[in-house]
Amino acid sequence: MSSLVVKNISKSYRLYNKPLDRLKEAILRKQYHQAFHSLQDISFSIEMGETMGIVGDNGAGKSTLLKILAGTLQQSDGEIKVSGRISALLELGSGFHYEFTGRQNIWMNASLMGLEKKEIEQWEDEIINFSELRDFIDRPIKTYSSGMVVRLAFSIATVVDPDILIIDEALSVGDQHFQKKCVDKMVEIKNRGKIILFCSHSLYLVNMLCDNAIWIDNGRLVEMGRAEEVTASYENFCRRKKDTSPSTGTVRSDSGNGVASGGEENIDDRCTNKDRELDDNGNLSTPVNVTSILLNGCGDEITLTTGDNLVVDIECKAHEDVEYLVAAVIKRSDQLMCHAAKINTSIDKPLKGRGCLKMRITYPAIPFYHGEFAVEVLVSDNLGMLLFDKAESAVIRILPENNSQNELGLLKLDHKWDIL
Repeated sequence: MSSLVVKNISKSYRLYNKPLDRLKEAILRKQYHQAFHSLQDISFSIEMGETMGIVGDNGAGKSTLLKILAGTLQQSDGEIKVSGRISALLELGSGFHYEFTGRQNIWMNASLMGLEKKEIEQWEDEIINFSELRDFIDRPIKTYSSGMVVRLAFSIATVVDPDILIIDEALSVGDQHFQKKCVDKMVEIKNRGKIILFCSHSLYLVNMLCDNAIWIDNGRLVEMGRAEEVTASYENFCRRKKDTSPSTGTVRSDSGNGVASGGEENIDDRCTNKDRELDDNGNLSTPVNVTSILLNGCGDEITLTTGDNLVVDIECKAHEDVEYLVAAVIKRSDQLMCHAAKINTSIDKPLKGRGCLKMRITYPAIPFYHGEFAVEVLVSDNLGMLLFDKAESAVIRILPENNSQNELGLLKLDHKWDIL
């Protein structure tokens, strides 16, 4: 039986041009407002043990939906059926009194969640230990940094053993160490058969953490289904929107596709170590980072012909004794993902330990027909959920074979024509 059922939820607001219009509407019984529909007829259900991702653009209505589910906002229409205790981590500082100390906020938030005094006493030490804020727990919240506030909020929301956990883009604040703790805690809650609603702009995290997902746009439910399918649809939507943006110029590539020159990421805007944040010792502020990517033994742009071999040599450096995964993704110049492979699919031994590690991935007889490509290397934690680092190779320019004048497309496929 479902523990969370949402039926035709809608939320609308009345927008007035000036404050006086509110009074005029009440007295004259004439409409002076415009209706703004933040949510319109949203319906879905979540089973016990399911993790649901929520994706969509800014202003799509995601946070409004989560506030309604958390009980901090009343819907205009529709029905919600909830079984169990809900714990929510919404926008930064939500539910905190900034004049209160961290300890006082623990008691206040836990009381609002329905915990009794004995339960709060039972969880208090664990919340403080998880947040790693014992030295500051009796100081006012107003003296905390944003990262410290998130630490305390996440600790309260997750340690008290909720049946339904709601998280709204909270993991974007905080250091790598605590982000890893948060992800591990969410996996632990998921494995205990609890419900998690996770709203994030990180499609990678949504894919890795969530079973299913919903996509909301302009307050309406666009798609609901498996997380990887929904995120793929949303990613395609974002790509199309970016390509048709009037403020975005285009550059013709060898593949004949318009490539956005004003987009988020270009194949020539490769991630380099000098652009990344360094710690006090001059190392990248991440447990593991990518230090080198060579293409056929070369660090510069290379040109290949369809059917040539491609050998990618990768070097990573681990600054901590952690287990990690490495993946290689081949992308075309318009950011189309052509292929992705994790190293652990072919090597049983986990990658672990400090120091440098060299690895090689070989692509025999690459089938790409024509265009510019690059290999993006990603390093994550051992669960594949928290991204430690990513870097992109130089450009791989692929030219077609001389006898391929009658072929178009991304791949060169063996084929034979017959006249029947």
